[in-house]
Amino acid sequence: MTTFFSIHHHFFTALGYSVSYVEFIGTITGLLCVWLAARDHIFTWPVGLVNVSCFFILFWQLQLYADMFLQIYFFATGIYGWIFWYRKQPQNEPVYALSRHHRWLLGTLALLLSGLTGWIISRLHLWWPDIFVHPAAYPYTDSLVAVLSVIANILLAKRIWENWLLWVVVNVIATFIYFLKDVKFLGIEYFILLIIAAMGLIKWLKEYKQQSLKS
Repeated sequence: MTTFFSIHHHFFTALGYSVSYVEFIGTITGLLCVWLAARDHIFTWPVGLVNVSCFFILFWQLQLYADMFLQIYFFATGIYGWIFWYRKQPQNEPVYALSRHHRWLLGTLALLLSGLTGWIISRLHLWWPDIFVHPAAYPYTDSLVAVLSVIANILLAKRIWENWLLWVVVNVIATFIYFLKDVKFLGIEYFILLIIAAMGLIKWLKEYKQQSLKS
């Protein structure tokens, strides 16, 4: 079983790039998870738990520590989102929006937390060299992706439409980073996620505006 989740246990090779089983499963479940979320399907949460578990293993082997830690958070919020949607029944729950005050507050908080997280991540190899052998790649950009992902996931669980706006930003940055890190299969995934997130943004915003007209 340990060998199965190794990044050296390849499933197939495409255009000279070898894709491991753990990367393939993580990528496919990630795409399915976002596709289900954009359609208000509760199965997005259990599928997401499989996704983040695979990515935790993958990022640990790639020494992408900021991304690895992010998966722990995603797993916890995945359980929360599953319970929240199960109790609320998303098809009967309206789409909400942030107030202007909360948008400015979250924006400021995101920048401050990204800077602090980036500073910490950039020094992990100095503080614990036996665990973090190599310096983190793009620590501040990676941290911005992590912080925005945390906020977006909370907004998604609470059915606030701005979550998709943040996911669009996250996926643009992540696509660029993963291609730079030479994790091409993930880069392609995040480009597809960008398209799905844009579709989710359009759908949820349209639904929110229709609700506003009725109220």
